[in-house]
Amino acid sequence: MKIKGTALLAIGMSAAIALTACGTNSGSNSGNAASGNSGKASNADASGGTEAKEVKLRVGTWDGGDSLKIQQQIADNYMKAHPNVKVSIESVPDQYGTKLLTQIAAGQAPDVFQIGDGDISMFMNKGSLEDLTSYIQGGNGIKLDDYYTNVLDVGKLGDKYYTLPKDYSDLAVFYNKKLFDEAGLPYPQAGWTWEQLYDTAKKLTKKDGDRITQWGVNLPGAWTRAVLPLINAYGGSVISPDGEKFDGFMNSDGTVKALELYQDMYQKDRISPSSTESAAFKGVDLFATGKVAMSVGGRWPVTDYKSNKDLSFGVVSMPAGPSGAANTICYAGYGLYSKSANKDEAWSYLKYLTGPEGQELLGAYAFTAVKATAEKLGQTADEALKPFLDDIPNIKDFPEKTSPYFSTTGGKTLQSVMDKMMLGKPIDVKKELDAAAKQGDADLQTAKSE
Repeated sequence: MKIKGTALLAIGMSAAIALTACGTNSGSNSGNAASGNSGKASNADASGGTEAKEVKLRVGTWDGGDSLKIQQQIADNYMKAHPNVKVSIESVPDQYGTKLLTQIAAGQAPDVFQIGDGDISMFMNKGSLEDLTSYIQGGNGIKLDDYYTNVLDVGKLGDKYYTLPKDYSDLAVFYNKKLFDEAGLPYPQAGWTWEQLYDTAKKLTKKDGDRITQWGVNLPGAWTRAVLPLINAYGGSVISPDGEKFDGFMNSDGTVKALELYQDMYQKDRISPSSTESAAFKGVDLFATGKVAMSVGGRWPVTDYKSNKDLSFGVVSMPAGPSGAANTICYAGYGLYSKSANKDEAWSYLKYLTGPEGQELLGAYAFTAVKATAEKLGQTADEALKPFLDDIPNIKDFPEKTSPYFSTTGGKTLQSVMDKMMLGKPIDVKKELDAAAKQGDADLQTAKSE
């Protein structure tokens, strides 16, 4: 999700790809579900006596393989209940962003399309995403309380909703019970702090001379999204709440203190493998093989860890800091194309895909935002998944949502600081962040003027 979402922002509009028009801009639509005359209610079902118009819906996704099979199963189930609707899944595993942007430029994007968290603001500003608020509140709408609020709100800009969640993960800390037991250390508990993580990781780090033989924790390196929980927990941020300024935020006292601590973890006490050290293992999962005692990440490896008979692990929510608990999110959602010729029917499918019917299938391999479905699938009771769900209330807004220009302005300069920190030689964190914030502000003004 992260990779796809980030990649879209870096993709220009210059790609010239021939497209196939598939049912857009033909026929009429009300474009608003507030009347309640939408979705299944507007279509004839198998037993209905009303003659319904034949509708073709296109759904764009970057999913392939097994994920695509699940999406096709959902579409098949939907079409059985809506025989007048033909849903066509358009899978573009490579260069999805390039193709989607080109389709949008040509007015021929899929009626419903998948979108990464960092791109929602950008697509909304382009006018490509339909405002879903009236559909949500309409007669064929949804109950907001049925969803985890902080996940649902990723698709909300201001007071309007533009996407609904497909799947997501926040972050948590995996820990190796065997290595904790060998060290005589208690397992970490919810509510612990970054200082406690640091201290615990130092005790779990083993050396043979100058060579590290076991690291206390595997931190997320230069992945800026995953460093946000630490920054936020220390009262820092990277952009102003209105998205208009980096100076005073990216280089705030809280951000500086958090990143100085982060640098110490890597370079002073070497509790986490550097990027060079990790690369030497050529893709081996350092946590699964017992090379690190803890690992910060999303829920993605849980299935593999459970099937590893040599691994006994636990999961605990992210540590808190002086300003409290904080987490972040990686999210994929679906939006409705603003120029769709069949908006009511597209909304009906979008609601089905992201509601209990679709999520029961998609949630078998990912987190669902539908509370009842998460409970039905056992996610809320699973010891390896529950800590992630318990921490959802602590998810904070991320800067790509605050500003569509973030990734090409302040995000770029912040990334440079993080990359420099990961080279292995101590940097003057305050000095580097001051320069990054000022350059980010200059780049932001340039980007907004273009």
